[in-house]
Amino acid sequence: MAGNLIGGAALGQAFRMLYQSISQVRGTSTCFNSDFRRLNSTLLSIKPVVEDIERLNKALEGKESEIEILKKRWEEGEKILHKCANIKRYSVYKRWYYSKKLADLEKSTMKFFQVYGLMQICRDQKQILVAFKEQDEKLNEIYSILKNMMLDKSRLINSTR
Repeated sequence: MAGNLIGGAALGQAFRMLYQSISQVRGTSTCFNSDFRRLNSTLLSIKPVVEDIERLNKALEGKESEIEILKKRWEEGEKILHKCANIKRYSVYKRWYYSKKLADLEKSTMKFFQVYGLMQICRDQKQILVAFKEQDEKLNEIYSILKNMMLDKSRLINSTR
């Protein structure tokens, strides 16, 4: 259930590729240092959650289709980072354009967790409640059967006396 929040290995791979690209491009391009720092900080703050959910998703055999949006966005982000590495300091328009793209990447990552993640958590909680209700019904049925068996046994014992 909780593992459905984010997909398994595919998302983890996209996350690692984006994170590594930031490290690589950061060393070659100084034009976007503040953007790289901000994006890197965001990724570092969500890294433990991504790793935990990746592990849980493997254990629970979660659906990877639910995280396609985020995975694709991170793959696009990696391409943007590599384009940033080739932008010269004097190319003001390109610097502004790609700086905006990097900011959008960070915002879309946070939006995914705020909107889609919250919706998935609500759905998972409903699934858990339904599972509990089904288990409760089964336990009540077992209790009724056992209660009837005990009553039958006590009637049998009383009738033999």
